[in-house]
Amino acid sequence: MRTLPSKKQSGVVLVISLVMLLLLTLIGLTGMQTTTLEEKMAGNSKDRNIAFQAAESTLAVAEAFILANASPTTTTSLACLNTVPAVDSCYFNNTAWLNSNSAVTPTGFGNNFNLPEDPRYIIKKISGTAPPVFVITVRAVGSQPGTEVILQEYFTK
Repeated sequence: MRTLPSKKQSGVVLVISLVMLLLLTLIGLTGMQTTTLEEKMAGNSKDRNIAFQAAESTLAVAEAFILANASPTTTTSLACLNTVPAVDSCYFNNTAWLNSNSAVTPTGFGNNFNLPEDPRYIIKKISGTAPPVFVITVRAVGSQPGTEVILQEYFTK
């Protein structure tokens, strides 16, 4: 077997190995970026789902409040005055419903979702309906600052 003198070897194997290593590094980085993005998407989906569940629970609390009381307490508020259809009365479990520093927990409801602020609701009694129809609007936030769920339903006794 004949071997070439070291002067004639050009190092092609080294160049090919380095190119292959670079390609494997790029594939690994792309895979990590994709995994990180998918993990963020799953976390956001979970956060929105928790906020939605908190809003659904708060709807049930508001319904129980309506069933336990003849009619909601009248509260003068710009939010109630500028509504369509006409509103007879409003009940707020927190008059500053967008101010997280003044959160008021509704009666019979605890923040079991470990959220930064309690879910809130507004009950509006629509005028001129028999039996009375109430519009319940609920706002709940998730653990991330931008996650917010607002639900609304019509409810009658």
